[in-house]
Amino acid sequence: MSILITGGTGSLGSFLAKEMIREGYRDIVLFDFKPDYKRISEISDRVKVVKGNITDWTDIVKVIKEYEIKEIFHLAALLFTEVMEKPFYGFKINVEGTVNILEASRILNVKRLIFASSISTFGPGVSEPVKETYRQEPTNLYGITKVTDELWGLYYQQQYNIDIRALRFPRIVNPGRYGVGTALFPSLMIEKAALNKYYEVEVDEKYRVPMIYIKDAVNALILLYKAQQVKTRIYNINGLLPTAKQILETIKKYLPDAPVKFSKKPITPHLAMPLHYDDSKAREELGWKIEYTLDKMIKDFISEIQRKQM
Repeated sequence: MSILITGGTGSLGSFLAKEMIREGYRDIVLFDFKPDYKRISEISDRVKVVKGNITDWTDIVKVIKEYEIKEIFHLAALLFTEVMEKPFYGFKINVEGTVNILEASRILNVKRLIFASSISTFGPGVSEPVKETYRQEPTNLYGITKVTDELWGLYYQQQYNIDIRALRFPRIVNPGRYGVGTALFPSLMIEKAALNKYYEVEVDEKYRVPMIYIKDAVNALILLYKAQQVKTRIYNINGLLPTAKQILETIKKYLPDAPVKFSKKPITPHLAMPLHYDDSKAREELGWKIEYTLDKMIKDFISEIQRKQM
């Protein structure tokens, strides 16, 4: 029996695979539409990579059957900016893909399914810090796809007794994030600085958004996986809330000459969602706690980038 990670060579999936290998897990299968072998080069001899599409029913059934999958980390998804730019494609990947995984899990007797949700499932107007039980009325398409996934997952858990578990993450900051747009500015600020490449930050220096370092996100997923039982099916995960200026100041602490600066005509994205989240259930029930402060995150991020350049 093997563990399947969809989106397995993506940002989050590849970091999760590396950490699970480091902890001694074996028989890990990485399922991806466009496998990025560079991201998993250091563990390529210890994982299996399967090229497939989560919107293709036969691809999903084949990988689950062939590798006798009983546990799945479902991380394949389009991110915020991509869903906003390509709504129908966002639906296909984020919703139809998840329903395919759920239905295949039901038919093929998968025991546990863990997936990544988002704090984007909450909209404006709820009191803060936001608890898991507060109403979810997202005003962005990405959040709509994620709350839809949550509801489908809970239905399959209740009707078919599949062990469904999920985490609502803030924006994940990590090396090697592909794409453009204001949604990626924290990762791009640090990465460009570490590579000594010019980067103009599009957002105002006072702008802030909830975020978490990828190594903390991976730790939370593994804690959720290891839990014998869960009282809460879908957990909030709280993170950091620095301003863009604080991020740059911390970067400059380690890279004083980094060619990163703020635009003279900054954009202030409209973030129609809360900033503060209550993750006490994850801390109490899973033993979760944030390890990477802003300073520690940036220092480690720079180290990761420079290590790969050697």
